[in-house]
Amino acid sequence: MASLLTTSRHGTLFRPQIPSVWILTWLIGSQRKSTNINAIDSFISELVENKSLKWKVLNSRHRNGQPRVLPQVTNPSPKEESLVRAPFRLTELYTELTQNPLVINISKLEVAQLDQLMATALSEQNKQDISVLLNQMFQFSKIPSVSVLKSVLKHLADAGEREKLEQLIDLCENLHTEGTQPTICRFDHYRALCQWKLGNTLKSLEAFRAIIAVCSEEEELITVDHMLREMIDETIGKKSEAVLLAMMGLCEYCIVELKHEFPICYVWEKSFHSTWHSDQQAAKTIFDRHEPLRTAISKRLANLCFKMLYDNDVEKVYQLIELFLKHNMKAECKAILIKLFEYQYWRKNLRGCSEIMQNAIDLNITLPEMYNRHLLELLLGRDQTHPAQHDPPRKTKGLQPNKYELKF
Repeated sequence: MASLLTTSRHGTLFRPQIPSVWILTWLIGSQRKSTNINAIDSFISELVENKSLKWKVLNSRHRNGQPRVLPQVTNPSPKEESLVRAPFRLTELYTELTQNPLVINISKLEVAQLDQLMATALSEQNKQDISVLLNQMFQFSKIPSVSVLKSVLKHLADAGEREKLEQLIDLCENLHTEGTQPTICRFDHYRALCQWKLGNTLKSLEAFRAIIAVCSEEEELITVDHMLREMIDETIGKKSEAVLLAMMGLCEYCIVELKHEFPICYVWEKSFHSTWHSDQQAAKTIFDRHEPLRTAISKRLANLCFKMLYDNDVEKVYQLIELFLKHNMKAECKAILIKLFEYQYWRKNLRGCSEIMQNAIDLNITLPEMYNRHLLELLLGRDQTHPAQHDPPRKTKGLQPNKYELKF
């Protein structure tokens, strides 16, 4: 009897243990649920914090200023509400945020807000949003600031949208005459660039010639130079020789009549590095024809040699020496030979350095004495490019370790 009482009294202390397999299954199930919830939270956070979507104003209840008419539904009971409530679908949310066009009314926006919208649309190359904003700018007679306006004009010119470009220019001129907009740049170069993009080559170059002749502001001239550089890049190796000669004619006009050397220097450099023989011959022709071009190229020798030697294009360097030798410009040839010798010495090319020294002797050009020592070092097999490696080892006999007095 005592034993039974003892057993019943302490029976609660000896409960059967739950198998560890059940506990593990329960933990894994709860972990999967929490992982799914965390994944949904992180996905929603990325959608909300996405920089490219921060300026989109999407209100499905007020599309185009017309509120959505919702069907009248009686208040369901709590049990029915749980059944009627639609499930949360991430795919529909993502589609709503990304594929819908920009829905906004800019009539009450400030210039800074309009700048933000247009600049973001241009940076993302979102043609649909750019078109929406342009149409509203025409509708409400509003334009962004000068810097953003130039970007819009450049975008329309590059796209060849002549009608919208003219419409925007008319809007700017009307606002300027009314005194509501500060003075802005001229628009003729955007028209000329649009003509170039549309294929009207000669008409575009004639327009640029007239623009540069009367261009007085430095900022406007820099803008024209950027446009001409883009046009030259599209010409070299891509368009016909007639187009290249017409472009060079414009550049020659700039340096002869206006003393503006950037266009001809750029077209000469691109033609000189071109893989087409006709382009190279055109570069040699204008180099021989214009002394101001030779003077301008001589000022850029260090940069030119660095680019060619960085690409291991030694042949082009020798061609450049021939161009200057033809006009007896030995000072420039000496500078090129020095750059070429340093390049070969850095590569430890004894034969290349010897040929450069022999060429200097043949051309009656005296290189500094330092380069003779460099050549002798290569002949003797010494490497003086890293002199620290050849220093004798330091004596360590006199070095003693530091002594410290301890208090314990």
